[in-house]
Amino acid sequence: MLFFLIITALVSQLPGDIVINEVMYNPDGSTLGLDEHLEWIEIYNASAEGINLAGMMISDGNNQVFLSHYLLAPDTYGVIPANDLSFTAAYGSDVRLIPWTGEWTRLRNSTDEIILYSENGTVMETLRYDQTWGASGTEPSSADGDGASLERISASGPNDPSNWQPSEDFANPTPDNGGDSVCWGTPGAVNSIAE
Repeated sequence: MLFFLIITALVSQLPGDIVINEVMYNPDGSTLGLDEHLEWIEIYNASAEGINLAGMMISDGNNQVFLSHYLLAPDTYGVIPANDLSFTAAYGSDVRLIPWTGEWTRLRNSTDEIILYSENGTVMETLRYDQTWGASGTEPSSADGDGASLERISASGPNDPSNWQPSEDFANPTPDNGGDSVCWGTPGAVNSIAE
């Protein structure tokens, strides 16, 4: 049994096993809520093993979020919300929320870099996004304050604009001021644009 736990711990340290899969960096304040309450980061276990997230850290170079003990099963999504209560009020209680300690990193709306570290400090994943990701022509990206999240197209693909687009799931119950549905992303589930 001890041998199995040691092997599992070693497997959990490999970059690419846990990936940043979706980010709500600039929520639509009029329908979803304030950034400091409704920002969230979704991670995905792309490995074939369950991974204990205890001791992993997410940071954008400012504050640090330290993940608590949570065994994330293979092919499973988990969400790190800025505020558990606000997230649950908006999205319901069926989404796997990863417990954390520290101070929320306050994602920037223009451009930011999110880094996921393993328990021993190895960089597992780096995502450097900006507000132009998913923009169409002169139209701004719907992930930049228009309600959509920023979703990864392929979990094994690169962290550049070619593999990230705004979410397209319009299933939330709250319309915007014009009565149109607003996309709040797909936290805890397969991305709406996944291939």
